[in-house]
Amino acid sequence: MVAAVAVVGTLWTSVAMATITQGDFSVFGFFETRVAGHWGEGSSSRDSTPTTIVHPTVTSSFAIPGKSFGITGGSFDFNHWDLAEQRNLADVRPDYHMVKNYKLLGRFDTLLIKDADFFAYYRPWYDSFGSLKNHGRERPNTDVTPYSQNDSSNNGVFPVHSLQNDYFKNDLREWYAQLNFTDNFSARIGKQQIIWSEADALSGTEVTNPVNATWHGVYGAEAAEDVRTNLRMIKLNYILPDFLKTANNELEAFIIPGDFEAAQIITQADPRNPYVVPVALDGGCQTCGSGPDSPFPVDFNQNGQKLNVSEVPNGDPKGMIFLPIGPVVGGKASGQFYDFYSKNLSHTPSNSLENSEFGARYSTLLPIGNGLQTSFIYLYEFRSALSETCAGCTAKVTGEPGAFAVAPGTFVIPGFFLNRPRRGVLVGGTVEAVSTTDYRRNHFIGLTGTYYDKDLTDIVYRYDILYQPKTSISVPATVAARGAEWTEFTRWIIAGDRPTYIPWISKQHTFLTAQFTETWYPDRPPGAVPQVSTNGKVRELSSLAFINATNWLMNGQLTAGNLILWDIDDNVGELATTNVYRYSRNVLLGVNAQWFLGRSGRYTDPYLLSRQQRFNELEFTFTYEI
Repeated sequence: MVAAVAVVGTLWTSVAMATITQGDFSVFGFFETRVAGHWGEGSSSRDSTPTTIVHPTVTSSFAIPGKSFGITGGSFDFNHWDLAEQRNLADVRPDYHMVKNYKLLGRFDTLLIKDADFFAYYRPWYDSFGSLKNHGRERPNTDVTPYSQNDSSNNGVFPVHSLQNDYFKNDLREWYAQLNFTDNFSARIGKQQIIWSEADALSGTEVTNPVNATWHGVYGAEAAEDVRTNLRMIKLNYILPDFLKTANNELEAFIIPGDFEAAQIITQADPRNPYVVPVALDGGCQTCGSGPDSPFPVDFNQNGQKLNVSEVPNGDPKGMIFLPIGPVVGGKASGQFYDFYSKNLSHTPSNSLENSEFGARYSTLLPIGNGLQTSFIYLYEFRSALSETCAGCTAKVTGEPGAFAVAPGTFVIPGFFLNRPRRGVLVGGTVEAVSTTDYRRNHFIGLTGTYYDKDLTDIVYRYDILYQPKTSISVPATVAARGAEWTEFTRWIIAGDRPTYIPWISKQHTFLTAQFTETWYPDRPPGAVPQVSTNGKVRELSSLAFINATNWLMNGQLTAGNLILWDIDDNVGELATTNVYRYSRNVLLGVNAQWFLGRSGRYTDPYLLSRQQRFNELEFTFTYEI
């Protein structure tokens, strides 16, 4: 319906209204339709074998796992395309000027508030992907279940979301009142974002609003402000006078009074979703059956076949584990299958004043060269929670009789089934892995700013530095029984912006942006691996760089941005392009693409670029401004 309205609207392009204004009330916004497809996903190869049952003695029976379909594809596989998005959304931003010259609604004297505005950002959307593809992107060799309308859950390995949760969104993203008491002192109260960083990507000091990549990942037309999680907070701002040859002195501080939303990046884990995060599983080992920190990999389907589960997108929501407790028959280990259940005993922090979070920034223009703008940042927030194995738990934590421990925090429950066993598949019960999460407020210390060198290079330099005394990281059980530790984390960013005239590209300037990011763990524990995947390894030093060029073509009607990003250590990266053409005063047409290149399937890649190579995307957008 939104698309139909937008098409009809093109017939009346002369009636253009970017903003609807009625006295002190104004509205800006647009309607948009997005259609996207993924290439490189490949297909399932036909090389499966069934599970078999052996009887080494008259009274014993064991299973030998079969093998499920393999998977083909990659960045250069253009033979298989898959629908990833068919989203219709609205962007509505009302603004009401409530107080002017100390008068509320032009009538009542507020005494203290000189000027005030109320702002909101409403962004509802519907993505028909889940309705058109009832099984999503999940492959037939896994125990996929159709989407349900309402919330549902499974055995805890992968959360199974509903259509209502993943593809419908009634989202009042922001709402706040901007209160100006004097020309120097103001406050912002409500649901909002705090962006103090001067970096463009992988910002160190952009900590406060957790990234939510659940609904569209980091693809295409999704703006950075639409990926961040807005929080209810009170922010105060005070402009200080110039002193000691400094200028533009400003002090900002905020309090989040008990609005815990997330401790880290929120990702999509449903294998059916086209934007499921490609986190590595089982270290990519498809023959050894277990890794040093994953003794019970969940990579067998309900038919007892070995799955190619090197990453979450290929996972099985009802995946089983295999315990080789039987004899070797024909060179293959025999044993039994077990359902798997992951249970976390911890609860997220309650929304109380006792769990409030805080932050402050002091900004100034220092008398260095042409003027060095710098900001000192301090945050005390619930970020970087530490997930750990409940090594001290006993079998009683399962609540089931007959349970016994087979590893720290891991218990076998004989005869207890999460799923009804299928004929010809020997299932002995359930394995339950018990973990806890340490939610604590951590300290974050940051420095960010800009410097404009107008004498030599005509470049605006930007820098962003973060020091985090404690961040969570996973380690082998030989280092810590709980499988996780706190360690130091730093991120160093230097970037530069420069408008450059390139005649053969555009009659206007090309705006170039380059950035280099270095991540350093000063006291990285031995064998450290990412908390998000518990596979691969964490490098002590990790380097990432990108360059982006923005052009205004066709007399400014076409805005084109082209990005090259590269993980220097892992030899992997991406090419991305975003293009918006203003067809008329109201109608905009867009084409966006994201192509992941380099060495695929690496487990030392902290940014998952090497694992995104079946998720290359081509997106088309149609936007109608109101």
